[in-house]
Amino acid sequence: MNKEVNWLCYLAIEHNLVQRESIEALVAICDPDTELMPFAQALLDNHFITDVGILQQLLESASVATHEHGTSPEEFGTPAPAPAPVPAARSVGALPAQAAPVARQAAPSGGYPFNIDGFPDLSKAENASEEECRVLITQFLRHARRNGSSDAHISALAQPFVRHFGQIFLLANQPILSAEAARKLNLCLLNERQLAEFNEKRDLDHCCSFTKTERYRTNVMFHNDGVEGSYRIIADRIMTLSELGFEQPEILEKLTTYHQGLILITGPASSGKTTTLAALVELINKNRHDHIITVEDPVEILIPSKNCNVSQRELGSGTLSFPNALKAALREDPDIIILGEMRDMETIEMGISAAETGHLVIGTLNTNSAAATLDRLLDVFPADQQSQIRAMLAESLRGVICQTLVPSKDNKKLLMVPEILISNIAVINLIRTNKTAQLNSVIETGSKQGMMLREDSFMRRYLQGQVSADTALRFVFNDIKRQQIKSAEGMN
Repeated sequence: MNKEVNWLCYLAIEHNLVQRESIEALVAICDPDTELMPFAQALLDNHFITDVGILQQLLESASVATHEHGTSPEEFGTPAPAPAPVPAARSVGALPAQAAPVARQAAPSGGYPFNIDGFPDLSKAENASEEECRVLITQFLRHARRNGSSDAHISALAQPFVRHFGQIFLLANQPILSAEAARKLNLCLLNERQLAEFNEKRDLDHCCSFTKTERYRTNVMFHNDGVEGSYRIIADRIMTLSELGFEQPEILEKLTTYHQGLILITGPASSGKTTTLAALVELINKNRHDHIITVEDPVEILIPSKNCNVSQRELGSGTLSFPNALKAALREDPDIIILGEMRDMETIEMGISAAETGHLVIGTLNTNSAAATLDRLLDVFPADQQSQIRAMLAESLRGVICQTLVPSKDNKKLLMVPEILISNIAVINLIRTNKTAQLNSVIETGSKQGMMLREDSFMRRYLQGQVSADTALRFVFNDIKRQQIKSAEGMN
């Protein structure tokens, strides 16, 4: 290690900020030529130091010590007179941009809300065969599933961590992974075609499965320190709308009875759109006798054919693009077309056209409200096409389900908080006349049809004691409703 890094290590240990064993483990897997700022970033990434101000002072002291003494502390031992002790945390400037901290939380005091003892030691992968690496990562992911976690992460020069009900937990019983161990673990599940694509594009989305019901949506990527893998744990069965937390599932069930039109499922990333989509498709699969074609990237939830014939196509292995698959689908005698993501103008235009010409189309978008969803669909088109698209969308739209997932008040589960728009004459007129900004008023007055604003969903969850005041205030912007929450909590 260079002199500045050695001084940083010495100072961190000397002032009881990091345990010697942790520093030694990090040094052991770092390249000998690692510079000061990347090493400081690793301290932050692994949550060894959480106060950026303290770390900034350590960096400054390490630079001063290197300049004044010209030598480095031998094995973090007592060197020549050290710089002044690092004071308690104080307000200082942030680290330079290249060393900005990564926001990861350690386990809260009192331990983990799940069992961490069953996770295998992933550091063994460094000297393991490919088959042994497969066993390690399989055991790791299976234990994360048993614990009820939603995601697992394996990254070079970092401790493995999981996401549990929206919160990230570093696994304290796991050592920091070397670049080689992380590379072998994250790539051992790829086949030859996937590995070639990963090496060419430097990242890859795919689904890996150990059994028919044990599937993981996976992204592997290169970053500065090596390879990282993110594993979304897919439920082993398709849940019903009631199980997902929709309070009036019959409203959404009615949407699946249409034989043509457009249904949109929207929300931010990790809001459960794919799970809701699967629930709607399963309803159709049980209650109708139709041909369903899905286009997904990747296929996450497998839907066996029941009363319907279900054909699931995956981007990459099954089709080259969403537009290609959609063009082909129109010649494959479908009744229902499922679009895993409506991400570009061509896909959106073809989806709306298919909905207008006799197919039921269900698609997803990453938007935060019903009004924003419709604006997003329209804004991708040039100005001279928008009038025509508005008319097509007004006639074909059946409903918008915009959902958010938030932790419950006791942090023991995630709650579904939806905004629901059901098409009616008022909605059709607002879309056709480009007055989507007024849709919130229609939703607010359309409760008898099952419509609901997201703010009202949050208020209902808050009044039922299911979400905290802090969570509700993040999503409620109406002044009267905010004051109602603050008054109930005794806030100013």
